[in-house]
Order: sequence, then C-alpha cells, then structure tokens
Amino acid sequence: MKFGKRIRSEAVEQWNDQYVDYKGLKHLLKALVANGASAPEDEQFTASILAEIDKVDRFFISKESELYAEFRSLCQKVTQTPLEPAWEKAQSAKGINGHLHLDKLVSALEGTDAGEIIQALLHFSAKVDNMRKFVMINTLAVVKITKKHDKQEGITKQLQWEMVNTVHKKHFYNSPHFSALITDVEVLASEIMFRTTKLKPLPENYSCPICLGILCNPVVLSCGHRFCMKCVSAASYFCQTSCPVCRKDQILDLETIKVDTLLSSFLDRYFPEGQSGVKQCKACAARNANPQVPRQRFPCEECNLQLLDSLEEMQVAALRQRHK
Repeated sequence: MKFGKRIRSEAVEQWNDQYVDYKGLKHLLKALVANGASAPEDEQFTASILAEIDKVDRFFISKESELYAEFRSLCQKVTQTPLEPAWEKAQSAKGINGHLHLDKLVSALEGTDAGEIIQALLHFSAKVDNMRKFVMINTLAVVKITKKHDKQEGITKQLQWEMVNTVHKKHFYNSPHFSALITDVEVLASEIMFRTTKLKPLPENYSCPICLGILCNPVVLSCGHRFCMKCVSAASYFCQTSCPVCRKDQILDLETIKVDTLLSSFLDRYFPEGQSGVKQCKACAARNANPQVPRQRFPCEECNLQLLDSLEEMQVAALRQRHK
C-alpha cells in the first residue's frame, strides 16, 4: 500500500486536516522538480514542511491536554465507584491462553458498575492509541517526503536530516507526559482487573530492563520505556543521552526526570517487596501542613516525587500513603 493511501486509511476522520498534508507536499515537490529545482522554490518547499510539522505539534498539545482532563475524570469515577469482585463472571472472559481480556470482561460484566467502568476505560484507551498512531504516522510522513525530495535530480540541498532533527525536538515526538499517560492507563486497567477479579498483576510487566528487578521509584521516558530511578541515575552519571533500550535520544537529567507517582503507588501496593521505604521529607511535610502551597513548586527532595496537575487528587493520596 502506498504511503498516501495508508495515511488516509489509518487517519482518524475527525482529525483529517491535522495530519501532515503528504499529498499536497508531493504536488509541491513535483512542481519544484518540473521547474528546475530553483533555490527560492526549494526554500518554499522547506517552509511548507516546517508549517506542517508546527500544525501537527499544535494539535497534539491541545489533544494531550484534553486526554489528561478526561483521564482525571475517569480516575475519579473509578475511585468513587464500588467495584465488587465478580470472579465467577470473569471466568467467561478468559482467552485461549487462560488470560483475562478487558474486552471480554465487559461482556461478562454487562449491566454492572464494573462493566461500565471497563467500557469507559476501553473507549479512552482507543483515544490514546489513536494519538500514538497520530505521532507515528506524521513522523513517518516527514521522513518519507524528505527522502523523496533528497533523491530528486537537480536538488542541491538535502533536507531529511534537518527536518527529522526538527521533528525530534517537537513536543509531539518528545512528550514525557504522553508516555506517562500510556503507563498510567495500563496501571488503571490493572487496578480495575484486580478489584473485579482479585488477580494480581504479573511482575514481569513491571520489571526494569536494566536491573531486571521490580521497578523501584519508576521513571517513564518519552519513548515509553520504564526504569528504576537508580538505573536511570547510573545512565545519567555515565553521560548516556539515549534510552538504554530503544536508543531514542533523551535528556537524562535528574533535575527534569521525575518518578511516576501513580505507577509508584501501584507498585507499593502490589509489589511491596520490590520497593524501598522512604521517610517523610521536609518538602512533603510542608505540603501536607499547608495545602494552599502550589504543589508544582514543591517536589519531594528525598523521594523525587512531583505532582502532576491532571492527577492531583490521586497523587496527593499516593504521597500521603507513601510517607506514612
């Protein structure tokens, strides 16, 4: 399948105008080559690609904010809804391999509060996945169109490296919040599964790829890979500038990398043997004593936890539980 058709087949219909206009850029490139690839027209083509990249970035930022707001509402709904264990009904949701599947669990729990919660989670997960595909398709579109440009006869300026480097600096490609959101959705799904089926999450799903132990003070990089804080600290100490797994460029700066508090609280609850105890620090004590203090400005100096506005209530509870 040609890439232009692939974009049309995989694009979310409501977002059609927000994707890189690959077809339009191809027409511009064809006209550029037909006119002898003059420098002014080549500059205009470059400006068109940059405009498309900026368009994608603006849309991603706006949708990311919407997703965080929706996830916060979903978390509140889960917290406020009593989910009774339904082990017998859950048995019918097992797949061939004996594992439970959320989509089958919805049918098994139809008409119950748990069924409605799981349905809402699946609907939200689909939105997050559409956003993930949006990033992938647009990144690939820039790679494809610049590759076509660079191999044309008469072209003197190579664009691919410059444009791909521009994409790598954009928020939609590097957002740590979006990768953390994907992890938090997984955590919420595991929490719902446990409350409805009493099945504990599998430890191999929450292990660090460096030390191979259960994640401790977990950090989620923008590529989505998760590590213990101590393992990322070691990578930072040795001046590593990429993800230890996928090699995607990262800023492994301990001033900016923060522990995912929702995931950390989840691991404390289900895998306490893999977590180290942390005493209450002065910053957290000040936060609890004075709720009016802006929480974003008071990260925990000892445990490195910091609140995200979109998950404030759940994360405040996680901090208090962690520092009892």
